Amino acid sequence: MNFQKHILKSLAAFFIIWTLIIGDFLSTAQDLPPNEDLSLGASVFVFRNSGKTAQKKFVSGNKTKRTKIQRLVAVKNIRKQYNNLAVVTARRKRVKIFKPETVQIEVAKKSAKKSAKEASIELTGAAQFYYDNNEMDKSIDLFREAIDLDEKNSDAILGLSDALASKASDLLEKDKPQEARGLFDEAIKLNVKNSVAYSGLGEIYDSLNDDKKAISYYEKALALDANLTEVYAPLGILYTQKNEIAKAEDFLNKAIALNRNDASIQYFLGVVRLKQNRYEDARLTLIESTKLDATMPEAHYSLGEALVKLDREAEAVNEFKEAIRLKPTYVDAWFGLGAAEYERENYVESIAAYTETNRLKNDIGVAHANLADAYRQLKEYEKANGEYSIAAVFIKDDAELYSNWGFCLGKVQKWNNAIQRLNEGLALSADHIDYTNLGWAYYNASQIDLKSKLPETKADGKAKLLQAKAALQKAVGMKNDFAPAYINLGITQNDLGEYQAAVESLKRAIELRKKS
Repeated sequence: MNFQKHILKSLAAFFIIWTLIIGDFLSTAQDLPPNEDLSLGASVFVFRNSGKTAQKKFVSGNKTKRTKIQRLVAVKNIRKQYNNLAVVTARRKRVKIFKPETVQIEVAKKSAKKSAKEASIELTGAAQFYYDNNEMDKSIDLFREAIDLDEKNSDAILGLSDALASKASDLLEKDKPQEARGLFDEAIKLNVKNSVAYSGLGEIYDSLNDDKKAISYYEKALALDANLTEVYAPLGILYTQKNEIAKAEDFLNKAIALNRNDASIQYFLGVVRLKQNRYEDARLTLIESTKLDATMPEAHYSLGEALVKLDREAEAVNEFKEAIRLKPTYVDAWFGLGAAEYERENYVESIAAYTETNRLKNDIGVAHANLADAYRQLKEYEKANGEYSIAAVFIKDDAELYSNWGFCLGKVQKWNNAIQRLNEGLALSADHIDYTNLGWAYYNASQIDLKSKLPETKADGKAKLLQAKAALQKAVGMKNDFAPAYINLGITQNDLGEYQAAVESLKRAIELRKKS
């Protein structure tokens, strides 16, 4: 009689399981790896959100910088603006000009008939003549000689400061920042109000990635000369890099108001809009940037990012490809292309883009993780496992990575490895989904062991069934309306001979299925 009850309970559990399967319950569990060679059919693995898995984002360590050409243009524009403003409002007292040929320089320096002060004045006038004619080396030499004759000659001192700053700016335009820095420093020692010298030092420290000093010098320049508006753009860009978005927006808006046709300013304002989550505004601004200058790969990349945020992946792909065409080693653009193609379910293309990302820079953990996800979609589980393994070297705190890795290990029957990875994920998350999936792995691992002819291996199989049960009971304890946990628990209880409990668990799964 007891034997008949045992058979009836077992059959009841069996039919409930297959009712669930035939009723398409399993097809709604997001991703259900069939184990047709195992006892009683299939168990349920659950992905968060969906089996597709949202792609992890790559935060580049590289700052969005102005190019060298953009910095040199800024130097030229600032000096030009300073000189133009000086015509309207003199920065220093205009001295009497002495044409060099009318000044017997050696006589002026040595003549007993002239005082040193008088000679200094004449030399200052000759130095100014050379300054006005942009002959800075000669101007600097004569200003120095004038100061040697009269160290209190303020006209010569201020003139030398301007000449040094102009010479330094010329060196900066020729990409000689080290030589320029010494001259800018000397210019400021002679005249602490030399705004061009401060802005020049701002450019130098910007090129050295010392944003703090760069901003400090630019702000000093602007504080000394509020009309030096060419400083707006570099300041706005530097604040963008520092992620001080309000200040960045303020300066860039001022810069745009003065010059709407500057592609680099439009680009950095687009970057600010991205950081503000104003994706449509970012798109429009970045389109304007690419119209003004179609050769900036960064603008095309950022436009692609804005389009992704607007769920316009097809257009984003085109922008990422254009960025790559302009700059074939552009890691960020290759990564963006991989993510956009993945979202379009173009997994082969996604794999190609992520593979190139990793070829160019092999230490981006999220690129390996995303590549693994793409391989998983194509059911290339061994390749996926290889990429998850690399990703885990760089990513230590992502439970989903370990969960997906555990799934792929299970798909190639490496159940003990799957259990290990799912436990690692559980240590980071420990929610009802993690326990459900851990139960899935223990259950499937037990099926392999229970087929063994070795008593100790069979014993391991029984132990794993008990571990599966414990994990699944934790899952339903955490969330008592989670159907996948109940179906896995019911299957496990059935294999343990707990037929009545199995029936109850599976009935609960059916109830939840009907409510969903």
